[in-house]
Amino acid sequence: MKRHIILLFLAFMGINVMAQELSTDYIGKTPIDIRGSRVFVDDCKLDKYNAAACFSSINGIDMSQDYLKYRKGYKVGAGLLAGGASLMVFGLGTSIVGIAELSDAIWGIGAASVVTGTLCFLSGIPTICVYKARLNRLEKRYNTSLQIGTSSNGLSMAISF
Repeated sequence: MKRHIILLFLAFMGINVMAQELSTDYIGKTPIDIRGSRVFVDDCKLDKYNAAACFSSINGIDMSQDYLKYRKGYKVGAGLLAGGASLMVFGLGTSIVGIAELSDAIWGIGAASVVTGTLCFLSGIPTICVYKARLNRLEKRYNTSLQIGTSSNGLSMAISF
């Protein structure tokens, strides 16, 4: 029995040393929330540079450049989506006018606009999905913490998400 207690104690101390190396950055941090490409802390929106500063050290790794890259990709996808939808509506209207006036040039411009707008719209959807998933993974890495150490009641371990 004494041997099991000593082994348990040594295993716990080994976990304690590893956890202190991994999770010292998380102690006292406020959880963040990413909505779209915007970062909120306590329901207050952060600007781009303060949001990037939040990701400056996750497990000792600077993730701020990744945040800026993912944010830019998300915004490109949103632009493709909105621009493609607008171009499709413009092209549809131009095609209808071209048919009504029996003008092949106007109808051709409208048809080309519809095709281009559809391609932009369809390429914007996966772009948004990919970069939103990357932003969500970054948020999850920031908000997850493992704290092992001494407390007022003795040794403890807490994992928070």
